[in-house]
Amino acid sequence: MSDKRRYVIIGTGAIGGTIAGRLAQHGVSVVAVARGAHADAIESEGLLLRTPDGDHRVHPEVWRSPEDARLTADDVLVLAVKSQQAQEALSAWAYLPVAGTDGTAGERLPVLTCLNGVATEDFALRYFRRVYAVCVWAPCVHVEPGVVEAYLAEVSGIFHMGRYPVGLADVDDRVFLGSVQRDWAEAQLGVLLPQDVMAWKYSKLLSNLGNAFNALAGRGEGLDELVERARDEGRAVLEAAGVPVTSEEVEAEARAAGPRFGEIPGASHVGSSSWQSLARGRGDIETDYLNGEIVAIAHRLGMDAPLNSRICVLAQEAARSGRAPGSYTVGELAQALGLTRA
Repeated sequence: MSDKRRYVIIGTGAIGGTIAGRLAQHGVSVVAVARGAHADAIESEGLLLRTPDGDHRVHPEVWRSPEDARLTADDVLVLAVKSQQAQEALSAWAYLPVAGTDGTAGERLPVLTCLNGVATEDFALRYFRRVYAVCVWAPCVHVEPGVVEAYLAEVSGIFHMGRYPVGLADVDDRVFLGSVQRDWAEAQLGVLLPQDVMAWKYSKLLSNLGNAFNALAGRGEGLDELVERARDEGRAVLEAAGVPVTSEEVEAEARAAGPRFGEIPGASHVGSSSWQSLARGRGDIETDYLNGEIVAIAHRLGMDAPLNSRICVLAQEAARSGRAPGSYTVGELAQALGLTRA
């Protein structure tokens, strides 16, 4: 690990908290960017990372906003907010000065986009010269201030990383990503460096089309059938658009070879990231950048994606009205999606 490198985790929620917690636990320099009660808890009691191998309380430095930042040329920015918050965060951090240089963060520092969806990478190019896309496999939960639960055993996440766009990748990128891979491996975070990281991100996008269904109806019997219909629609749209997607067979092999789920005493894996958004009741949800991405691609082609479009409407209504997660039965959700008659 570089003695100077520091990872600045922008958004220390479920994913960001898992990364920050593991890095801090293993002595890697890290800053946790958090706000409100979560920041209060980390500052006063530390960040509690709960994992199958035990609980780990760490005490990273906390910044509450970009105004607190004191960036150096050795910093790596890790964007781990929700997709709907990404553009605001990118613009807030990109223009900060970097000590010891005559440039800004966008000009001088790399940014890793550790979040769902495929829109953020293009957002990031407006602000950052060096953008590294990250496909995240890390089942984790953050609903309580100061606490993150990470459910994979042995390593707490698998992160496929690559330069965005891939055609810009050069020797310097391979050296940089190799060093990140080594740093994170020491901290029980697995990093893989595929040739085309976006093919992995589009595959993950198809998987994430089920997040809104889980948020609205939990895990009721018959829900998988609704989710699969949305994914079939998504696959058809991506195929029509000629978007490369990692095959289901390759992804299944990778998951089979990867870390297993573990148990955390006294905890339960409550639901998807969208479920957690409704549980926190902050009024927004990432569905427009998951199911909504399929809708956007379809519209560019002059197509429709009615099922994914309708689940966006229902999820946004639930978030804005403060509905609790799981407030629909599967039957009610199917009816609201127009899949059954009243």
